[in-house]
Amino acid sequence: MRVAVVGAGVSGLAAAHELATSCGGGVDVTVYEKEDSLGGSFARTVGVDGGAGGEVVHLHLGFMPFNSVMGDGRGSHTMGDK
Repeated sequence: MRVAVVGAGVSGLAAAHELATSCGGGVDVTVYEKEDSLGGSFARTVGVDGGAGGEVVHLHLGFMPFNSVMGDGRGSHTMGDK
């Protein structure tokens, strides 16, 4: 059987791995990803100037979800709002 997984984020990679390893080797899995790297929203790392010596520091930005305003007093807000 041939299976296509669209998206190489955390869920896509987990699904591809599970399909490839738990089906007795009878599944040919192909993963499609539009970005140049794997990991989706959880894999956001940027290089910044580290200062002295011209070092580059790799800063992991982590998962940055979009949270809409809920208006229910729980303190949720849209990113960028104060």
